[in-house]
Amino acid sequence: METLIAILMALYLTGLVTMLSSRHPKWAVSKPRVLAFFAAVLALVLALLSPVDALSEELFSVHMFQHLLLILAVAPLLAYSNSHLVILRAFPISTRRYIGQAIAAFPGMKQAAHKEVAAWIAAGFFVVTMWFWHIPAAYDWALGNEAVHVCEHVTLLVAATFFWRVVLTSGKRRLSPAMAVVLVSLVGIQGSFLSALIMFAPHPLYAAYSGNGLDDQVLAGVLMCIPASFVYLGSTIWALSRMLGNSRTHVR
Repeated sequence: METLIAILMALYLTGLVTMLSSRHPKWAVSKPRVLAFFAAVLALVLALLSPVDALSEELFSVHMFQHLLLILAVAPLLAYSNSHLVILRAFPISTRRYIGQAIAAFPGMKQAAHKEVAAWIAAGFFVVTMWFWHIPAAYDWALGNEAVHVCEHVTLLVAATFFWRVVLTSGKRRLSPAMAVVLVSLVGIQGSFLSALIMFAPHPLYAAYSGNGLDDQVLAGVLMCIPASFVYLGSTIWALSRMLGNSRTHVR
């Protein structure tokens, strides 16, 4: 994981330097978005390269905290940062054109940028990824195999970033603020249901943590429920404020 983070930082910094050293320097993204990227990297380091990672092998609650950092801190910050616009500057223009053409040629990609169904697919991908990696067999599989563990973290982060991206861009392209409220609410409800299954399970669900007793598992469920609820609530309030703001604009 250290290698992936190093590559991400190298590409971003190269793109940023290239962008600012050009003949007509212009920020490809706003400065707050640049700060959001570095905040995302700090949260990523905290989750994966700090004592949190070592403790996650011993305590289920800490492992859950690690996952929450990825999906509730790193992912929305990356989604907001528009880091892909800066990273693309790390490549020559011919490579950027090739990447753009390759993405555009992917079946359904052009339509996905403007179709509401793309937002629901992103949400579904996020939900399925969350549930899959919290199936006891999959969870224990990831803990017992380093390559699978890295895959777990990468897929959780990618799925969550796609989800937050469609939420944060609501009202601009594929998703209205009203539908963003519905989408976030549904994702929040399923998250609460998953956390309830973990909290109220009558026995340890994961073999790797079976020796910790139920208190550790209950705490993990609580952590999954309460912080996530506040983040989903905050994003819902944000979408509602945008919806009300748009309504006032139309009235005027």
